[in-house]
Amino acid sequence: MPDSPHSHPQRSSFVAAILMAASLVLTTACDDPASPIGPRTVADPSDPRLTIENQVVDLGDVADYETRTAEVRFKNTGGDTLTIERVIPTCGCTTIGFENNQPFAPGEGGSFTLDFRPKSSGQQQKYIQVVSSDPLVPVSTVTLQANVLPTLEAEPRYLAFGRVTYGEAHARSIEITALADDCKLTDVSLTGNIADHANATITDTTPEGERRGTWRVDVDFPAKTSWGWHNGTMLVSGTIETDAGARPIKMLFVANGSFEGKINASETLLPLLSLRRGQKILKTTTLHSADGSPFECTSATIVKSPEGLAVTVEPVDSDRTTWLLTLTGNAPASPGSFNGVVAITTNVPGEQIIEIQFAGSVMAGTAGN
Repeated sequence: MPDSPHSHPQRSSFVAAILMAASLVLTTACDDPASPIGPRTVADPSDPRLTIENQVVDLGDVADYETRTAEVRFKNTGGDTLTIERVIPTCGCTTIGFENNQPFAPGEGGSFTLDFRPKSSGQQQKYIQVVSSDPLVPVSTVTLQANVLPTLEAEPRYLAFGRVTYGEAHARSIEITALADDCKLTDVSLTGNIADHANATITDTTPEGERRGTWRVDVDFPAKTSWGWHNGTMLVSGTIETDAGARPIKMLFVANGSFEGKINASETLLPLLSLRRGQKILKTTTLHSADGSPFECTSATIVKSPEGLAVTVEPVDSDRTTWLLTLTGNAPASPGSFNGVVAITTNVPGEQIIEIQFAGSVMAGTAGN
């Protein structure tokens, strides 16, 4: 985190002078109609004015597999030509058939349409920004709201294996129930590193003659699953029969687990969270023997990682039953997510190489220490 700024009384007159100069520059610029700074605060009849007829669009109940289209109507109620520079939708909806920088004469109206595709269920609000040449309100907001009805429900909702014993097979099941008639679930797939270890199958458990189906999804990790953190997602998909024909339906699950044996770790995944570009990194985890016996960590190496990171591992106690692993360095210079693996060699039979994962993201913006 950046240090909090401190006040310096001896600089107050200097700062005040700068603020006064900036105020004069802004005042001068606002007097120039060719280069306005910010929106006006008083309406002028000769200005273009954007009036949106339906600033709140309520779609009501929407099934989570549906795509709904909504029309937003507007009019230029001012005295000069209005330009709609662009329409900026947020997650969950997209504009259709609207070109940027369209002019509208005084009294002329127009519209744009939105496609709403739900990504989750429940009450939802999406916001669309309309950027125009209206000097009083250069950015207007349209609110699109809907009550998204789920087609499927599941128990449990997350596939969390928790901390389980390395070297043993493990299995979990999820029960899925249709909340609408004529659903069919036929496919299940895994992504992330769990896809390299686990197997997933789906079984139809719907009673004969019942139109609302039930299914069981089984996920199995074999005994040969490697030591450490495993995570990913599981997608269950199928179709629902509607008046318009079969429509795709799906349900997404988060899946994870930590597989540990004679050696345990306080964290097998080091979360670095959100960082600034170049920000210093210091993250630790401890390794300890499950039965309290001594062991050796002979090396620690970073693999599959951006440059600028280093790792050390050293004993915490004289009995060498606990070891401290420290990850240091700087966040990458480019925004985006990143991850890596620390490979540790030990003298523990069957766990001669164990892996600690780490992951984070770099925010766009100012670099920091």
